[in-house]
Amino acid sequence: MKRILYIEDSVTSQRIFQRMFHPPHDVIIVPSPRAANELLAHTTVDLIVCDFMFPGGDAFEVLTPLRRGQPSLALPFIAVSGSMDQALTASLLAAGANACAAKPFHNADFRALVEGMLAHPFVEADHTGVITACCFQWVEQGNHHEYCPETGDHLTGNDRAEVSSRMQARLQERWARGALAGRISQERTRTYVLRHE
Repeated sequence: MKRILYIEDSVTSQRIFQRMFHPPHDVIIVPSPRAANELLAHTTVDLIVCDFMFPGGDAFEVLTPLRRGQPSLALPFIAVSGSMDQALTASLLAAGANACAAKPFHNADFRALVEGMLAHPFVEADHTGVITACCFQWVEQGNHHEYCPETGDHLTGNDRAEVSSRMQARLQERWARGALAGRISQERTRTYVLRHE
């Protein structure tokens, strides 16, 4: 049985969380960051889920001292908030949170996030640069065409999927040789750390 610490001052949210995760997990609920820090001094848990805003404080009061002594995968930390936005997410992840979620969270996605973090802890990166190349597709006289203006590659064939597959392979080959600069786009990613048996 895994042990989850939920830090939340709303009685309603406490009850919802308790119903979602107990059973099968042991759920410990405290109403403030101060109470959480006191509990963590003598109690071991497998996951912390923490609301962001409290009267006179916030989740950083737990997260900051926690990360001084433990890397993010040693004790996973999920921050939740009714006002979770990109800026707050970036700040929390930079401070050492593993993932962030918007409230209300009583849905399948949040349950999957918690269960996934308990099974195989991961760190959610706010944004990661991804190299991309734009290609244009069209059909002319029954032939499928795909053209990449960034590389000058122009492929044709009778099957659209086959032409696209060849273009992807061509771009991958160019990138591997360092010949394709491409463009940088921003995507949210998760890095999973899995055990290798």
